[in-house]
Amino acid sequence: MPDPFGVDLETARRRRSLKWRRYPEDVIPLWVAEMDFPVAPVIAQRLGDLLERGDFGYPPEPPEMATSEFREAVAGWMQSRHGWIVDPEMVSITPDTMRVLEIAIAQLSEPGDPIVLTDPVYHPFRTVIEDAGRVPLWVPMVHDGGRWELDVGALAAAFAREEVRLYLHCNPHNPTGTVFTVDEMRTIADLADRHSVIVVSDEVHADIGYGARHVPFATVAPTAAERTITASAASKAFNFAGLRCGYAIAGSQDLHAKIRSVPTRQRKSISLPGYEATIAAYTDGSPWLGDVNGHLLRMRDHAVGRLTAIDPSLVPSIPAATYLLWTDWRQVEVGSDPAAFLLERARVALSQGRDFGPSGEGFLRLNFGTSRAILDEAIDRIATALDGV
Repeated sequence: MPDPFGVDLETARRRRSLKWRRYPEDVIPLWVAEMDFPVAPVIAQRLGDLLERGDFGYPPEPPEMATSEFREAVAGWMQSRHGWIVDPEMVSITPDTMRVLEIAIAQLSEPGDPIVLTDPVYHPFRTVIEDAGRVPLWVPMVHDGGRWELDVGALAAAFAREEVRLYLHCNPHNPTGTVFTVDEMRTIADLADRHSVIVVSDEVHADIGYGARHVPFATVAPTAAERTITASAASKAFNFAGLRCGYAIAGSQDLHAKIRSVPTRQRKSISLPGYEATIAAYTDGSPWLGDVNGHLLRMRDHAVGRLTAIDPSLVPSIPAATYLLWTDWRQVEVGSDPAAFLLERARVALSQGRDFGPSGEGFLRLNFGTSRAILDEAIDRIATALDGV
């Protein structure tokens, strides 16, 4: 049987997604968070059934009136996978996780308000804040004992500001791969409760991990749920980001009402294939996901081993989740723009660190969600380029 994770460069280059089309054909793209593997067979079958029926019309509308199967699938997955009992009625379908953040910012803050986020963090967090006329309030991550952690004192100071109403939490953390412990999240929840801050928890990477158990933020303390909106999707773990389907889980009736008060047209722009793929993933996709996590663990360790052999400073910490590696180029003599150096000299594209926050200068994010052959080719190129400096 062919290896489902053994994709080669020639096959990958036939893809028409953003990852493989942004750069010239001779560039190996290890940047955007998209894997190079085919979707799970159960998803392919579900989408094949759509094709056979010619069933590419509008998705169920409005979402809250016709998505009981979807909501039940989400609730079932949360209970079986993460031990979280979710009321299906508290699930709202959205086009993606970022739409959840947009809704929360619009409904729970005012123009000019500071919105708390970690430094670094997934770069659209900053964009969505600024596009809404709010101000990013960065709280640094600190590197301690080989792991990236929150600066709790800085977070407490940020939450204590009277005008702060929202914190955008990312767990598992993108780009560092940190999985926050229950104690860490309880500290955040206590601060949020003390200062009446709502937490929007992006948990889209929750199903990709390497031993560290994911605990939903809404479950970490008795009062956590009532001030938490969880944003997630099946699309990251099951590799169908372009199908446009995510969801919000509100922890209280008040937050649920805030989400639902947004006009339906702002929440409904999902695709029917994305809707169907999510149901298939959460109903029958667990065995495939186990295989994916096994492959990604091997690729993580392989990438870490090879990069550390080139220069130990390149890998300050090993991610406990995600298929993203936060690499440090500040001690490597590649000039002030390591991403440009690698693109020009190695023909490898990584994500620019400074996009993830002020502390990201000199860092690059590497996506190891690919085959060993593609990963090796990219790292071979990087090693050769560094040999020439």
